[in-house]
Amino acid sequence: MVPNENWLFDRYTELSSRSSRVLTALDFGCGAGRVISHSLNEGIGDFWGADTYYGDGEITARDEHETIPPATRERIRLLEPGRPLPYDDDSFDFVCSNQVFEHVDDLAGTIDELARVTRPGGVHLHLFPTLELLREAHLGVPLIHRLPVERREAWAKLFYPHAYYADTTSSFDDWWKAMGPFLAERTFYRPRAEYDTAFARRFQVTHVEQSKLAFHLGQSRLRPLRALAHTVPTTVELLRVGTAVHLRLPITA
Repeated sequence: MVPNENWLFDRYTELSSRSSRVLTALDFGCGAGRVISHSLNEGIGDFWGADTYYGDGEITARDEHETIPPATRERIRLLEPGRPLPYDDDSFDFVCSNQVFEHVDDLAGTIDELARVTRPGGVHLHLFPTLELLREAHLGVPLIHRLPVERREAWAKLFYPHAYYADTTSSFDDWWKAMGPFLAERTFYRPRAEYDTAFARRFQVTHVEQSKLAFHLGQSRLRPLRALAHTVPTTVELLRVGTAVHLRLPITA
């Protein structure tokens, strides 16, 4: 798993340790299902997954060097844009996502569906970049997500040799042919405040950027820096990597 997924799974195990039963979990936008595979391999928890796979119509790993084990594939559901999530009401105790919400077009509708499939008192953890980000998370080009679409190509060309995935293409034109439409059509950057307002319609919202940073620093060789994570302003994390939001679905009478 990647570091963000390790953090999400660690939070799930912490929550599970305080429960008298196995908590059912959903990795929303699960991709190749690494979190599900880890859960199965370690014999910890009950993880399921769901993803649109960018409308390709099949469950497939995005990285050509990655495969989805059969047991993991059985736990993944293909999402259809505009359709309800393929789960019953109150299905999950825990829902998480890594770098997904910046790809959600219908934010309000998606949040409503996630609330529907969450049990009262259930917890969510979502990690995603917001408009505040300095270096765009998918192209690696500074501030390009804040520019009008018609100005992005010329700006991206200035940074192309050092952009993400530039080393996999033969020219800027080849790279931009794939990355330009991806940014324009499949990413929807919003300010953190807009996300907070949307989440708050259904959930209790808490930000946990410092907790996430402390975990990552604790995993490195620079363990003494972990204590310093709580001195880093949330704004710095928003500019660097984005937000980490903890949601709880209220228990209604």
